[in-house]
Amino acid sequence: MNLIYNEEKLKILIAKMGADGADKLHILTDFDKTLSELSYVNGKPVGSIIALLRAGGHLSAEYETESYALFEKYAPLEHDQSIPRAERAAKMEEWWIKHNELLIRSKLNKRDMDNAMVAGHLKLRAGVVEAFHLLNQHNIPTVIMSGGPAYMIQKQLELSGILTDNVHIVACYYEYDDDGYMINYKKPIIHSQNKYEIILHEFPFFEELKERTNVILMGDQIDDLGMIEGFDYANLLTIVFANKQEREEQFAPKFDVVIGGDGDFNFVNNILKQILN
Repeated sequence: MNLIYNEEKLKILIAKMGADGADKLHILTDFDKTLSELSYVNGKPVGSIIALLRAGGHLSAEYETESYALFEKYAPLEHDQSIPRAERAAKMEEWWIKHNELLIRSKLNKRDMDNAMVAGHLKLRAGVVEAFHLLNQHNIPTVIMSGGPAYMIQKQLELSGILTDNVHIVACYYEYDDDGYMINYKKPIIHSQNKYEIILHEFPFFEELKERTNVILMGDQIDDLGMIEGFDYANLLTIVFANKQEREEQFAPKFDVVIGGDGDFNFVNNILKQILN
């Protein structure tokens, strides 16, 4: 695991947050490839929690084919920083709407999502469970912002024993009929490119956050920095999981800490313990 950070700057941030104490801290984090590792199904890498439905064959063959075609079309645009953010956001919205409609046509059922999670292909990074127990112990609000299905994220946290009252999920919520079949989706649709637009004070839990002006933000891409937009913070510590070596230098000017490779959460936990000591 490679680490890139400015030791003096990090010391100053930790000291400031530690002096303010637990009551001033909250966490903003992405889910896919931030809290989770890169997943593998039948030896093939799976980049997101929603992709487990396709890779694991939990829906029809038609769903597998059509969802992969959407991925092939839109995924190359998602992180291309040469494309204006507004244009990328419009394309991601288009992708997510088409995919949601495909899920409805494919008769996605809660059972399918349960089966995808119980199969155990998705793994949280080593140390994530420890971090969440520590955050719960100190009652630190922890906000997960993700373009994945909220139901599947909740299921993973539940299976890991860390779906606690201090955890808030801002993700894609679906509507279901009495038999558990998806019949609609709620707006706003959350995706990687509109986290800039999802203003936290529109959510009921914002009352828990507004006086907690020290923030640790974690993600796996540059656009995850947008999660803090609209919040008047005092101190911000940003951490990115680069996942690929070629991204480490790209992320270094943007984030306070770059964790390279398929790194664990031990460095994050060390920071949390220093702040919450």
